[in-house]
Amino acid sequence: MVEASVGKGGFFSFKKILITVIALLALIIAVFSFLNRDQTGLEEGTVIIKAGDTILGRFTIADLQKLPAVEKKMTVNSSQGNSENEFTCVPVLAVLNSIDPGLTQKYKKIITKGVDNYTSGVDMSEVLQPDNVYIAYADHGKPLKTKIGEDGSMRIIICNDDYGQRFTRWLVGMELQ
Repeated sequence: MVEASVGKGGFFSFKKILITVIALLALIIAVFSFLNRDQTGLEEGTVIIKAGDTILGRFTIADLQKLPAVEKKMTVNSSQGNSENEFTCVPVLAVLNSIDPGLTQKYKKIITKGVDNYTSGVDMSEVLQPDNVYIAYADHGKPLKTKIGEDGSMRIIICNDDYGQRFTRWLVGMELQ
């Protein structure tokens, strides 16, 4: 008959393994936190437009309000239900042209990013379509709410998108590709 005994040495060995595993998990969490940190200081109320690592432009809501605005009435269909909106917005084409009128010819796609890290894509051909892709900053004349409920957010809207899954809320970044 074989007897197994867990003496004092077995308990300390288990404790060492447990401490090592906890330390290893803490190290993994720290590495992932470092890799996923916000490297550009993105904050709501400002959208950064870049190509690769080069920042091409930085727009606040006040900057957008200097461009010709339009009102867009639309129903946004989402998993949370339908909402009737009257967005005050600026065409993305006007924003890009204010940086460099040649951007729409140099790039094929825009990746939009929200403060919540939601990303979506818009083809440049959609941006070039009249009356289609906008940056909204107000709804029914009131500022869009930030993720934490304060005034001062932006949102991508795409008029030819029936369901609104690509409507990036809390817009903070646009990367041209």
